[in-house]
Amino acid sequence: MLLDSCVVFFLECKLYLYGGNKLPPITIHHINHGLKRESDAWFSYFPTKMVCWFRRLNSSWHFSFYSAFNMVNYSQLCQQEKCVDYLWIFNIGYISVLIVVMLFDIAWLALGTYWLYEYYIDCPIEHPKDAMIGTIACNWIVNLTILTTVWCTFDPAGRSWVKMKKYQRSMRESESRFQYKRSGSRVRNWRQRKVIRAYQDSWNHRCRFLFCCIGTSDRNRNSFADIARLLSDFFRDLDVVPSDVIAGLVLLRKFQKLERDSIIRQRKNDTYEFLSGVPITPRTQFLPLNDNAVYDFFQKVIHYMQYALSAYGWPMYLMTDKTGIVKLCPNLACYPTCCCCSCCGKKPPSNIQIIDDNCCSCNFAALKNMLNSGEIEVIYATFHVDVGETPFFISVDYTHKKIVISIRGTLSMQDILTDLNAEGEVLPIDPPRDDWLGHKGMVEAAIYIRDLIDKENLIGKAHLHNPERGTQNYGLVLVGHSLGAGTAAILAILMKQKYPDLECYSYSPPGGLLSMPVVEYSKSFITSVVVGKDVVPRIGLHQMESLRADLINAITRSIDAKWKTIACSVICCCCGPEPTSVTEMSTKDSNINKYNEQRNTARQSTVHPNDNSIALTLHHPLYPPGRIIHVVRHHPSEDEQMLNKEPVYQAIWAQNTDFDEVIISPVMLQDHMPDTVLEALQKVAIVKNNPPSATKLLVRESTTIVHSISDTRYCE
Repeated sequence: MLLDSCVVFFLECKLYLYGGNKLPPITIHHINHGLKRESDAWFSYFPTKMVCWFRRLNSSWHFSFYSAFNMVNYSQLCQQEKCVDYLWIFNIGYISVLIVVMLFDIAWLALGTYWLYEYYIDCPIEHPKDAMIGTIACNWIVNLTILTTVWCTFDPAGRSWVKMKKYQRSMRESESRFQYKRSGSRVRNWRQRKVIRAYQDSWNHRCRFLFCCIGTSDRNRNSFADIARLLSDFFRDLDVVPSDVIAGLVLLRKFQKLERDSIIRQRKNDTYEFLSGVPITPRTQFLPLNDNAVYDFFQKVIHYMQYALSAYGWPMYLMTDKTGIVKLCPNLACYPTCCCCSCCGKKPPSNIQIIDDNCCSCNFAALKNMLNSGEIEVIYATFHVDVGETPFFISVDYTHKKIVISIRGTLSMQDILTDLNAEGEVLPIDPPRDDWLGHKGMVEAAIYIRDLIDKENLIGKAHLHNPERGTQNYGLVLVGHSLGAGTAAILAILMKQKYPDLECYSYSPPGGLLSMPVVEYSKSFITSVVVGKDVVPRIGLHQMESLRADLINAITRSIDAKWKTIACSVICCCCGPEPTSVTEMSTKDSNINKYNEQRNTARQSTVHPNDNSIALTLHHPLYPPGRIIHVVRHHPSEDEQMLNKEPVYQAIWAQNTDFDEVIISPVMLQDHMPDTVLEALQKVAIVKNNPPSATKLLVRESTTIVHSISDTRYCE
């Protein structure tokens, strides 16, 4: 990585200083599409292995290599074409040397592997040969990882893409030269279709390779095709490299913070402050937890979150409990046909149906340990997982007199495929409605669970489980987190006609889940919970289109080298020098307004691409389900930190359309974790009768009005 950084520094500084037009370094990648498409994957990823490859070479080779490049007469680089030519020549030479060294490295590893296989037993030296095994194994892993990454990032459709762009450019030049406009869109459409097919085939091969361990059934192949179509739509006209994306995210985060500060200064829409990216106005509705009815409802939200957390089984149990392994062992059960652990003396319970758990019933043991509050009895649990088939369990809650169906979130490769199959699909309801759309992968998972419940009569068995305690009159509750939240919400909609009194609690649901008509219908029985700046409720296909346009807009505004932009976000948490584009925007509100106009224009060009573009396919906007409780944080200002340095949590009612923009933040992934969601809900409940003075928010019966402006300069 150090060598890669030196090369990037060297090239960008020389090209910037000696180029006559001072070409912005971040736009170097956009000058020659063919160069980017066919060599950037090698140029970006091979340097990660440079330390391993070049440790066998003499350091003087490096100096001679760079000295030869320094002998170039840089006075000839005053034109952009010359810059690109020299950069292209250097890249080709650089890549050629890397390929030769890589082949030598692989041959040397193969020889070492053969030596170990042939002479390992007879070799009397113990410790060195063990160290040799570890070294060779690590080198094989690194080499295979690099080859896989290069294969996945190399763009085989780049040649067709460059040819199509070249043809379109020549057509535009001809039209401008002869003052006419061709109507021959058939030829252009044919070229576009060729590029689209090439991109879809490329992503299909990548998906099959990366998910080769899950089988090649017809259902999986169809899922691969659907996912490949979505990914090709998103990436096929995105002419950036990974470092561009990182720099764009850094800039976008800073632009978002500047925009929020500007809104507070100008008091737009009576905004007093932002909590977790949410504008706080006199119309913001906080949950009045000093009202007993509201507090009891919120306690139910916390209670059912424990079910959603328990569905993850033993991995989540060990993550949330440091002594979990000690508590788990006494509850393990042994299956005689497959258990290899002689210490498991227990047998699985005969009155509980457990499907596809591991040999020691680790998932079921963890599930019971996490559901130790109140009178809860699990009667059915399936840990079978496949594409469109999500694990879940059914339990009887004697305290709340409910039958609870808890659906697991994303925890396997099959779950990831279900998440990625995000195209909108009509919900299978009676009577059918064409405008009721849902996330395709989660619709399939909901149909699978519904059919399994009906086939096994699982809810009927739950009602008859303990009639002495009145289980036949218990209501139905569906819960889930992440993938499980989306599946539970769709399952609740499918089962609403059969069970009119059912409730659903959807924790951290995906943003691209339901169309607006079905969202309005679901508000009477579905409650969703979003914590902080969680990215998942903000990354539906429609939101990703906006994020894509915002990233490109942020990148094109930058006039600094990428290493400077990225470094300012790493050094002491934003204490480094600010990028020039950020500094210029922070000086005047008019610059922020101009940025907003450019951002809106970029988004509109994505929604309405011109004829010469093969940009994103327009997707129907989908939203999170039901009524949404948004848990927000208030970070105390410098004066308030003397009393309490911990952030204060509050819950507000949010609109489903509030999550139409991805908020870039270091906690955007952490806020999605199920244990973080449960902890945040519990912290909200602490302030029942004592609204925190740190927030200076007074909870009234109807709404809350903010009486002061808090310091928003916190690193979140």
